[in-house]
Amino acid sequence: MLFTVSCSKMSSIIDRDDGSIFDGLVEEDDKDKAKRVSRNKSEKKRRDQFNVLIKELGSMLPGNARKMDKSTVLQKSIDFLRKHKEITAQSDASEIRQDWKPTFLSNEEFTQLMLEALDGFFLAIMTDGSIIYVSESVTSLLEHLPSDLVDQSIFNFIPEGEHSEVYKILSTHLLESDSLTPEYLKSKNQLEFCCHMLRGTIDPKEPSTYEYVKFIGNFKSLNSVSTSAHNGFEGTIQRTHRPSYEDRVCFVATVRLATPQFIKEMCTVEEPNEEFTSRHSLEWKFLFLDHRAPTIIGYLPFEVLGTSGYDYYHVDDLKIGKCHEHLMQYGKGKSCYYRFLTKGQQWIWLQTHYYITYHQWNSRPEFIVCTHTVVSYAEVRAERRRELGIEESLPEMAADKSQDSGSDNRINTVSLKEALERFDHSPTPSASSRSSRKSSHTAVSDPSSTPTKIPTDTSTPPRQHLPAHEKMAQRRSSFSIQSINSQSIGQSLTQPVMSQATNLPVPQGMSQMQFTLGRLF
Repeated sequence: MLFTVSCSKMSSIIDRDDGSIFDGLVEEDDKDKAKRVSRNKSEKKRRDQFNVLIKELGSMLPGNARKMDKSTVLQKSIDFLRKHKEITAQSDASEIRQDWKPTFLSNEEFTQLMLEALDGFFLAIMTDGSIIYVSESVTSLLEHLPSDLVDQSIFNFIPEGEHSEVYKILSTHLLESDSLTPEYLKSKNQLEFCCHMLRGTIDPKEPSTYEYVKFIGNFKSLNSVSTSAHNGFEGTIQRTHRPSYEDRVCFVATVRLATPQFIKEMCTVEEPNEEFTSRHSLEWKFLFLDHRAPTIIGYLPFEVLGTSGYDYYHVDDLKIGKCHEHLMQYGKGKSCYYRFLTKGQQWIWLQTHYYITYHQWNSRPEFIVCTHTVVSYAEVRAERRRELGIEESLPEMAADKSQDSGSDNRINTVSLKEALERFDHSPTPSASSRSSRKSSHTAVSDPSSTPTKIPTDTSTPPRQHLPAHEKMAQRRSSFSIQSINSQSIGQSLTQPVMSQATNLPVPQGMSQMQFTLGRLF
């Protein structure tokens, strides 16, 4: 009896041990399976993330519409990063590192500031006289658009009497060296000479006016431009049309005015259609200026409040007074293009939409609300030429459209390297651009009708020099005339409002004079 009980107990213990062992094995298998599942999920997540990154990287590579495998994407990315590193190293090598250059300014910003301070602009000319690049500062100095000069011959803008001398200077300097070796081009082969350059005119029939300028520059080889910057330019032109080695040399110069300009025009607009609002009294005095104005005209509101708007208008644009008379007659209107003097002593072109506001109870005119829009000189010139019945040339129209669209146009803000890349031999005569202030510059008759030779003696520039006290007297007289005109125009502007008030029906119990005074005051 006892034996059977003990046997049963032993068998139950053995069964229990076997069950626990089996359960332990099952638990271990479950743990291993869970680990494998977790590891597989992690691997899948990593692969999916890697594929997404490879796909995104492939979409960012330029000029690859076809599907690429992972190794190709990585290889092209490495090539791109290597080229980017080379370009960065080249730009760092050309960076101005002198102590007199502020560290917070880039090379482009510093160059632009120096050009403005020196009354100059950049010009790149091929050995045959073709202009391949000109900076935008030429517009404020010679009143040409960059599109007027690019792809034209420099001799189209120099008096006929100076053609042979300028050509002789350039060619003689090139012949000083037996061969245009890279060592010679990298040396200090600086060239300086003076000549006259044509100023722009809105109407090509106007007499030509020339400005005395000084060229200071060096000869540069186009082969010095890195191959990565050519961007496939060599393959886009036929071998027979490619220029020879001697033709692949250009003269890069800074062109400076012999006589500086104290007040310049800001002809280039970085942000098209910039605008600000102001309020004026009926005498056209500033009553309000919004927060956007200081970044455009430079004045803070308290600096202009109480002053007349005519104190800031160009003396040649006082015809805007007729637009203001039209405003007083009809209550709203749009001005013509006019120049406004900024705090930095630069002229910017504006166009204004305005209307008169009236008191809600007595209907008296209170003030004039103006919305001023900044416009570019290209738009102003195109409009004035349309008024004269002159058709714009294709490059100029394209430039106007690109500025109006607000794209990164920068009609000719492309770098010199990009200008060299798109160079082709297609020089054609150019129509001249706008001209102003002709009394202060040398006037030369039209070369096409009566060629006139201008002496190129650098010691005697042809512009008339006046003593300092006479210049100051002339400037004061011009400002006094301008302020007198502003006062007279401001007084005359109230007359249309008086006539408008007298034409209204008079209520019963009031005389005509009482009603008129009530409308005005």
